[in-house]
Amino acid sequence: MTALAGVAILTASLGAAALTTTPPASAAVAAADEVPSYAMGIEGRTWTIQNPQLCGPGIGDGGNLIENNRTYTGKCQGAGEAPQITGSTETGRALTFRTDANFEYPDATLEDAEKNIWLGPDGHRLRDRTELATPRGGLPFHTNVWVGFDIRIPRGVDSVTGSGAYVMQLWQCTANPIGGVRIQSGAGNMRNLQFVRRGDDPNQPDDYYDKAMTTKGISADEWHSFVIKYNVEAYRPGGPKGRIEVWHRRVGATTVEEKILERDDYYGYGSSARCKGDYYDDSFRIKFGMYKDYQPGATFRADFRNVRIGASKAEVQPYYRD
Repeated sequence: MTALAGVAILTASLGAAALTTTPPASAAVAAADEVPSYAMGIEGRTWTIQNPQLCGPGIGDGGNLIENNRTYTGKCQGAGEAPQITGSTETGRALTFRTDANFEYPDATLEDAEKNIWLGPDGHRLRDRTELATPRGGLPFHTNVWVGFDIRIPRGVDSVTGSGAYVMQLWQCTANPIGGVRIQSGAGNMRNLQFVRRGDDPNQPDDYYDKAMTTKGISADEWHSFVIKYNVEAYRPGGPKGRIEVWHRRVGATTVEEKILERDDYYGYGSSARCKGDYYDDSFRIKFGMYKDYQPGATFRADFRNVRIGASKAEVQPYYRD
């Protein structure tokens, strides 16, 4: 893959929360005023990467993005390089996340070739990651949280195998993301984006929440804009379902935005998903970057810009802005 020029560095961290009871409608409306605004990769601002050489398994030790007086914490693991700032103000900058094809886990063993499951000496499954995260527990369940971003996947990257590669994740303080956007596994390219949700519902099979709700192919080397509305509701008997809506538009296209998904369903983990310290909270955080199974000898890359999180579509959409 072509070497990147003009590089600084960035990453992400882990998730925060869970759910108790569903508030009345009035509480959900009030919560909309409490959705914090986050933004990263916004042109015209100064992007600073803090201690990229220290980016590692310790959340926030290095690779943190400092932008507009806010810190987005970094995390790296395995073949995941510290995220980078690529491009220039003249050509356009991007937050770039990629893996190092030459990295090898010491004493790794292949347990399942078909599913691409690699284990470390301790028997734990090996993962690669390079991420940036919003602050812990800042985004509420039971109300509309809007997310907008531009994403670009270049040519020359390898096909994903295994469980897929998340490029955006929603996290409670549980073992798995509760939803997000991932690269389709086994598709022969790295440009089929899948919009997924995970959770617990005793009325559904165990794998029900680890399947894509929709898949959108994007062209290589071009920016594509997405806007997502999340209203997160974990399962509880008689409780309301959550909602996900997704819009897409190719950057520079004369076509209008297209709604590619509209779905009501439970997602997120319920009261059984206790956090460390045995507390329970109905909030989550969002992580951007690359989170995937270890795939030795392979290179992956995703570029982001115009990442926004807020309480309305107009606040976060990368297009139609004044």
